[in-house]
Amino acid sequence: MADGVVRVLPDETERAVLAIEEDGCVILKGAIPTQPLAALRRRMDRDTHDLLRFCETIGGNPRQAGHLQQGPPPFADYVFPEVAMNPAVNAVARAVYGERPRLTFYNGNTNCPGSVRQHLHMDGRHSTKPDEPVAPTTGMVVNVPPGPADESNGAIELWPGSHRVGVYENHNGVPSRMEEQRRAVRVPVNPHTEPGDVLLRDVRVWHRGVPNPSDRPRHMIALILSKPSGESRYRLKFGKGCEEALEGRDADANAEYVDGPIDYLFDPSRRIFLGRFRARLAREREAA
Repeated sequence: MADGVVRVLPDETERAVLAIEEDGCVILKGAIPTQPLAALRRRMDRDTHDLLRFCETIGGNPRQAGHLQQGPPPFADYVFPEVAMNPAVNAVARAVYGERPRLTFYNGNTNCPGSVRQHLHMDGRHSTKPDEPVAPTTGMVVNVPPGPADESNGAIELWPGSHRVGVYENHNGVPSRMEEQRRAVRVPVNPHTEPGDVLLRDVRVWHRGVPNPSDRPRHMIALILSKPSGESRYRLKFGKGCEEALEGRDADANAEYVDGPIDYLFDPSRRIFLGRFRARLAREREAA
C-alpha cells in the first residue's frame, strides 16, 4: 500500500470487499494471465493510430487533449474470459452486491503522449440526496491496463475514500472547492500496476487522467459491473463467436451477439463530438 491503494491476491475476496467499502478502490494482483493482455495491447496500439487519424477528420479529439475514448475490439479473437469475465473480479462484485453482477459497460480509454491533466470527475452519480447518508455502491469500474502503468506513462489519479463524499452538482464533475477540501483530508495517488493487475473502483471515486510523458500510448480497458435493477434497458454489442467467452459465467454478460460489423473504434468519439456540438448549439440558441 505504498501508493495508498490496497493490494490483495485474486482469492482474497473479503479483503477486497473491505477495501472497496472503506477506500472505494482495490488492486487485485496478478488476476489476469499476461498472454491475452499482450495481444490486446498490440491491437490497441494499432487502433490508437487509426483513431487519432479519424479524430483529425472531425476537428480533433472531442475529449480533453490526448485522452481517447478507446476500448478493445468486441470480437471473438480479442474477447477473453480472463478479462471480460474474470472469476476473481466477479467474485468481488457478487460479494459487494449480494447477487450476480451485470456487465453494463465494455470500453476503455487511452492516454496518449502529450496529453493534458483532466478535470476531476466521477464515473457515476450519487443516488442519495445531500441530507441523506451516502448509499452503498451499485456500480464498480473494472480497469485492466494491458501494459505497465505508473508515473512514467500517466497512471490514473485516484482519490481514495472520496466515494463517501457526496457530490450533487455539476453532473459528474467535482467542484474545485471540494477538491481542495478533500486534499486536506487525504491526498490523491497514482497507483502503479503491472500487466495482470486489475484495479476495481466504486464509480463514485474521484479520479482523472494526467499527462503521459512517455513516447507511447497507455491503454486502460474499462468495464462496469453493476448491481442488477430490473430488466436491462440495453445490451452490449459483441460479435458472433463471443458467446463462449461471455456466457455461463459468474456475471450477466448483458450481451447482444451481432453477425456483422460493429463500429467499436470510431463511433464512441463520433457520438461524444455530436453531443458536444448539439450542446453548444443549444447554448447559442438560449443566448440569442
